[in-house]
Amino acid sequence: MGDKMNHTGMDIARIKQNLRLHRRQLLEFLKRLDDETQELDSDSAQDIADRSVLSVSKESLFERTSQQRIVLRMVEEALGRISNGSFGVCTSCGDDISTRRLEALPWTRYCLRCQETLEDERRSSSSAQAPVAATAFRSQE
Repeated sequence: MGDKMNHTGMDIARIKQNLRLHRRQLLEFLKRLDDETQELDSDSAQDIADRSVLSVSKESLFERTSQQRIVLRMVEEALGRISNGSFGVCTSCGDDISTRRLEALPWTRYCLRCQETLEDERRSSSSAQAPVAATAFRSQE
């Protein structure tokens, strides 16, 4: 696959440029979060209330950082797929991912059908685990 146009006329060069811009923004955002975390680490919380606020702030920063790192990894993987010519192909079934889906979520690895199947499996596995956890909790009472 070339770097200019393919996958039913999609402008791969534009998508690649947008992915690189998004990667740069994510890296800058992560740098700011890292700086905030270091500031929090350097603050000496005096009393329990200060330590509690500090702990909640650190948890929030950690969660935001984790989410952004996941997106960054997906962006970098999409850039890799552009480089190796597999961009626009579902990594699950091998079918083409629709142009509209790729333009909306250029880092996606799955066609809509496979994505929905994955989400259904996650929902059913998490709901299947909930009663087990509730039963285990009740047996400890």
